[in-house]
Amino acid sequence: MFHGWWIVSTHFVAQLFAVGFFTYSYPLILVPVEAEFNSGMETLSFGMIGCSVIGLILPLIVGPLVDRWSPRWLMLIGAVAVTLGLICLSFSQSVTQFILAMGFFIGSGNVLLGPIAGSAVISRWFVATRGRALGLAAIGTSVGGILMPQLFAWGIEGIGWRMILRWTAVAIVLVLVPLLLFVFRDHPDQLGLQPEGGESAARASAEAGPGQVESSSEILAMREFWIMSASLAFFLACYTAALSNLPKYAADLGLDAAAQAQLITLLAFFGLIGKLAFGYLADRAPLKSALWVAIMLTAVAIWTLSLEPSFRMVQLSAAMMGLATGGILPVLASMVGAIFGVANLGRTMGLQGPAISLVAMPTIWLAGRLYDTTGSYVLAFQAFTAMLCIAALILTMLRVPTRDAPS
Repeated sequence: MFHGWWIVSTHFVAQLFAVGFFTYSYPLILVPVEAEFNSGMETLSFGMIGCSVIGLILPLIVGPLVDRWSPRWLMLIGAVAVTLGLICLSFSQSVTQFILAMGFFIGSGNVLLGPIAGSAVISRWFVATRGRALGLAAIGTSVGGILMPQLFAWGIEGIGWRMILRWTAVAIVLVLVPLLLFVFRDHPDQLGLQPEGGESAARASAEAGPGQVESSSEILAMREFWIMSASLAFFLACYTAALSNLPKYAADLGLDAAAQAQLITLLAFFGLIGKLAFGYLADRAPLKSALWVAIMLTAVAIWTLSLEPSFRMVQLSAAMMGLATGGILPVLASMVGAIFGVANLGRTMGLQGPAISLVAMPTIWLAGRLYDTTGSYVLAFQAFTAMLCIAALILTMLRVPTRDAPS
């Protein structure tokens, strides 16, 4: 078997743990944490805002290091950071300690284990089927979203939110760390191998992008960078803020912890379908069209939630959000590679991080503030719908180089 699939598998596991907790399971523990510390949702939102602050700074460092140093060691540092973060969260004795642990350790680990490093390495190993490989690796987020919320829902009820955090930390040390140490490799030539698709195809892919971009200043001077970053910033900020408040939204509708976890699992399951579908399309269909469809699907889903509909319609909204956002990683990585070149993938995604974080911070705060002020998420979700429509309009201005679809 081509060793590149072991690279995909390792990134799959990294996403399972990192995103499985950060995106899908963390919102579940906010309900018992809010009750234990007697804090409002606006106060707890500063945990995610802290992660956004880290996301504002760290990608600027990580992006260039991915292209010049070792993504493998960056991901190992990320695994250690997430492990320490989970332990610190579990021993926190105040909401301030909880927020600091979430913002610094989990925020740092999420960046280091995230798509900046993993997608860059997979793009080095695969050429002709890069979109498929990225899509399969990204399925780890969905599998994490299917398994971990159920595990956390059981843990919160059975052994408490603190103990389930500690056991998750143990699982990372026993499963993910050995894979990064003994299986993951930054380049095929470290094992005397060629990328899938051959050396000539890999070279052509690496040199893709207008003018063969070679520096951060050249990337920042490109119109395409700012259009893509602005669209992604509005999109990901709205999605993250909506998802992090979904369990609380469901609780206000009278749903118990099991039903809240079911919504997250449903979202993650359709995210898995979305990754497979968009991963396939990323090798064949226009990338901009795929991303535009994902944005508008998310807008429809969040607008539906703003109506405070029946549980069945809430389930439908969660499914649409999952289907739409499931395709982001394979489409985004393929789009960045097509515009800026694979050799600049880590650098470009690192530069996009601050733009996304600058929009995410006030958006996350806005959701908590509007909820504490009005007692519902209606106004917040209406605002998110408008922002997503803006993201779709901005994306129409993006120019993506055409390419020949594989047979």
